[in-house]
This record gives sequence, structure tokens and C-alpha cells, in this order.
Amino acid sequence: MELSNILLPSHSVEVTVSVRDENLKATDLILRTIIEKGYKDGVFKIVAPIYHGKVYNFHIDEYLQIAFALPNPSNKDFFSVTCRVVDRHFTHNLSTLTLMVTGTPTKIQRRQSFRVNIYNTYNFNFRNATYELVTKDISSSGMLALSTIQIPKNTILDIVFDANPKPKEDLDSDYQDYKVFKIRCKILDSMPQVEIRRYLNRIQFEGLTETESQFLIQYLYAKQTEILHLNPEISEKISSYFDHEDEHYTDIYSTEYKRLQIIGLIGTIGLFISFVMLLFSRPNKRYVLDYFFDFYRPQFWKTDYLLGAFIVSFLIIALDLVGLVLNFREIRKKNNTIHWPLLLTLILALSIMIFVYIISSVNHLPLF
Repeated sequence: MELSNILLPSHSVEVTVSVRDENLKATDLILRTIIEKGYKDGVFKIVAPIYHGKVYNFHIDEYLQIAFALPNPSNKDFFSVTCRVVDRHFTHNLSTLTLMVTGTPTKIQRRQSFRVNIYNTYNFNFRNATYELVTKDISSSGMLALSTIQIPKNTILDIVFDANPKPKEDLDSDYQDYKVFKIRCKILDSMPQVEIRRYLNRIQFEGLTETESQFLIQYLYAKQTEILHLNPEISEKISSYFDHEDEHYTDIYSTEYKRLQIIGLIGTIGLFISFVMLLFSRPNKRYVLDYFFDFYRPQFWKTDYLLGAFIVSFLIIALDLVGLVLNFREIRKKNNTIHWPLLLTLILALSIMIFVYIISSVNHLPLF
């Protein structure tokens, strides 16, 4: 089986993990999601599934069962394959998992497809007139929509799709014009709904580029999360499972978090070097209290070490500022908190610079 022709972007899959209940009895938990990046060289990427309103916490090297369907509509067979989590990533408000296929696909019972109940309105032109489609649900490969006219089977329509989760006028909107694009829609069938005098259309998306598929996946992911949190009954159920829920979510396995950790580590090492250089710049020891009080002996201060401590502290401050800019970008996306180690090393480095400046000014020491 050639998985590169089956595990394609925007196709729905089901993730099965083994969990234990309160009686320590093993059971299977099935989570539905979609493929973010297709199969290549033994790996593919999926959108991290949602469980009880939060991203389910998968770990590196954890083994999962992935269920998928063949892309051919005439073939209704479903298969399952064992995969291992090799990487986690969080970007553009989308948490993804990179999976490596470790087993051989086996045939299983048919599953339902991934759909999100979204009620949007789209205009389309048909026979020199403009009509509206009102969606009932949207998936990564098509949608169900109501229309006032019956549209013949295999008719091709164009709609303008806005993949921005929030409109421009919202205060916290991150609206991007390039996320608005045309989708080519093919009518699979149009069934009359007598009670409401409308026609229910099954529509398939065609000709989506990889970028457009990713935008569509991100839109569905955001809308699914929004629906969960806007439903009062579901919100109460979610709160009952998470008594100490934190309003900020930090993915410690993400690339952004690891980058901040590396910046903080470099800053800590630099701060240690700067502090050691500052100690070596002190006057020669005569009495114990000389280490704390007698600052007015310029002939005993070592200006090379003072200058070194000053320069290293300056570099630490510049590095920490870069890290804080990256951190604030994550805070703006509401998925992180302030990285306090960066602030701490910045304050200490600034204190060393001020101390060196005072010493050099009081003793008239030329640093440069």
C-alpha cells in the first residue's frame, strides 16, 4: 500500500490511544483529527486532537493507532496503522504532531468522517444569477449547504472562502488578507428539504493547493475550539474535568519554547562569566572589608576585567531583549506566559553594567 497517495493533507483520520480509568482498567480513547502535512519518507503530520476542550497531551516516542480511509470514493475500506510520535510543534495557534509509521496497515471497520458544524453564508453565480449557500457543516474536503434552488449534479461552482477565524472588526483579530481565496466546488447531489423549502447540497472541494488546505485546516481547528468554549453545557463539563485550569497554555515541546530555553541558558552562562570577571576586577585583597567598601583605589582596579564584564553584560541584555520579543509574540497569540528567566538575567546584567559604570566614574577609570 502506497501511503503517500493515501495519507494526504486535509484528509480525516482517527487517533486511538490506550488509557486507564479510575479502576486502572485499560480502554481505548478515540480522537478525531485531520492530516496537516502528507506522508513522505516514512513520516506525516497531523493536527493535535482536542480532548475535553484542550489539546490532548501526547509525548515523544508514544505509540498510536491511526485509522484512515482510502481516498477513492468507490472504495469504502478503512485501515489502521501503528505510528510513533517523533515531534511536537505549535505555530499560528495550531498544535501539530509529527508521526512516523512503524507498522503495516491493516483493514478495520468503517469510521465516520471529521466535520465541524459551521453556519456560514457564501454567494455563488449560477445561470447568470447570484444565489446563497448556507452551510450546515464543513469538513476539510467538502461541506453540506442549503440553497434556494436545486443545483444539478456535477455542477462546478466558485465561492470565496475566508479562512480567518475572526473578522477584521474584532479587537483580538489577526486578520490576514491572503487567507481569503476561491474554492472550486463540485455538487455531488442536491436533495429537496420539503419542510423548509430548501435543497441540501453535498459539495466536494476541488483543486485546493497545499497552502489553501493548511489554511482550511487551521480554520476548522479554530472553529472547533471556539464551538467547544461557546457552548455553556460543554464548558461546564470541561471545567469539571479541570478544577485547576490555567488560562495560559504552554507547549514545552514546541520549537518556540525550546528556543527561549536556549536563549535563557546562554544568558545564564554569560551572566556567570560577567560576574566572575567582575570579581577578578576587584582591588587586591588587604583586609576582609576591602571586598565591600574601599572603592576609591583606582590603582588597584583591573580595567580589563571591568570592561569585559561590561561588554558581556551588554551582550546578555541584547540577547534577552531578542528572547523577550519572541516571548511577547507568543503571549499575543494567547498560548504562553512571560518567560521570567529572561527578565531575571536581563535585570542582573543591567545591574552589573550600572555597577561597572559607577566604579569607573567614581575612580575616573578609562574603560574604552
